[in-house]
Amino acid sequence: MKKNIIAATLSAAMVAGLVPFAGAAYAVAAVPTRDKGQIVYVDNTRVYPTGYNIADNNYFKLRDIGKLVGFGVDYDEATQTVEISTTRTAPSTEGITDTSVSGAVAKVSNQRIAVDGIYVNMKAYQIDGNNYVKLRDIGKQVDFGVGYDNATASVRIDTDAPYTESTTSANGSAITKWNKTMAEFNQAMIKCNWDKSKYLTTAKQYAPVITGKADGTVEDVIAALDAMKGAPVDAVSFEDDRTVNHFWADELRKALGQDISGENSDTGNETNISSVSDETLRAWEDEMLNLVNEERTVRGLESVVFNEKLQEMARVRAEEITVRFSHDRPSGTPYDLLDEVGIPVKNFKTENIIQGTTSSTPSSLMNTFMQSQGHRAWILSDEVNAIGIALTQNQYGQIYGVQIFGMF
Repeated sequence: MKKNIIAATLSAAMVAGLVPFAGAAYAVAAVPTRDKGQIVYVDNTRVYPTGYNIADNNYFKLRDIGKLVGFGVDYDEATQTVEISTTRTAPSTEGITDTSVSGAVAKVSNQRIAVDGIYVNMKAYQIDGNNYVKLRDIGKQVDFGVGYDNATASVRIDTDAPYTESTTSANGSAITKWNKTMAEFNQAMIKCNWDKSKYLTTAKQYAPVITGKADGTVEDVIAALDAMKGAPVDAVSFEDDRTVNHFWADELRKALGQDISGENSDTGNETNISSVSDETLRAWEDEMLNLVNEERTVRGLESVVFNEKLQEMARVRAEEITVRFSHDRPSGTPYDLLDEVGIPVKNFKTENIIQGTTSSTPSSLMNTFMQSQGHRAWILSDEVNAIGIALTQNQYGQIYGVQIFGMF
């Protein structure tokens, strides 16, 4: 039974004619959020709410967000009002499945929405009879953190943080939110391929925008990275217990010859490389297969299976790219391997390759693949039913990965 005070408040608002809600419905295109290459995390957990991108904004099923964050969503038949309660409950992922479909049509909804008994002006869309709201709008009303990680194209929900408006500006001596500039800096540092001199050159290049100082030094960049807030933990391929800004701060310290607590200063001898065993690499290959099929399953695609010949080909290619990271082989192209391993040309489709870091994991590597349109297209292709996956590590501890796709 609804609380009388809430019902009274709702009734009074309607009588007074103060209820703001959308006008007549009209149809707009709705693209599944996943088809935009975007993924969703609640705190540190990957989740699969039903969501659509409408006019470059993400709208999610209201009940899904209520369950994932932990707040009440109910419907009052008497007043035909969706009632949201900001009283927090235990968050849950139970029953949350991405059921979005391509080609969906969304209509602007005239649904009345109230938060704690007070009507609010929140734009909503209806798709197949369900209400979808903009994530930032509901985050502001219920008060939970909402962010977007450019580096991994991931929507971030922080259930314990208060809502704040997004910002991409510098604040003091550090950019406080992980934004497009920092994502570019991250990629530029990765491309340095562990070359210390290139690290220092890149840091100086980005120093003015990161530090806010026209003559910012590498030391200033390190201080800014240390002070930065909002950087992701698992951007690109740095999925460990540090955020990306702290990872690069330490790398720059080592490039300057400074001693890093718990490590030896880097004098050219990699004495602290963490070696991953062959057994672990094989287990990671199985894990990556599961991640590939997880992405395919939520899109209604058939799972792919390991193929012995594709596995053999992937292992050769994995060793080759640790020496020269390229789709070209030392003697030509991947097609040259087909005869060697006994794969007919008609059965071979393509390869995905990736150069990670010492902190890479199957999950972080897959996140990187899924953020690339070309790589993602083959992972989600209906023209493949078999795969070969090989992960390896070079002498400096970097993880490399290969996916070989085929149709048999």
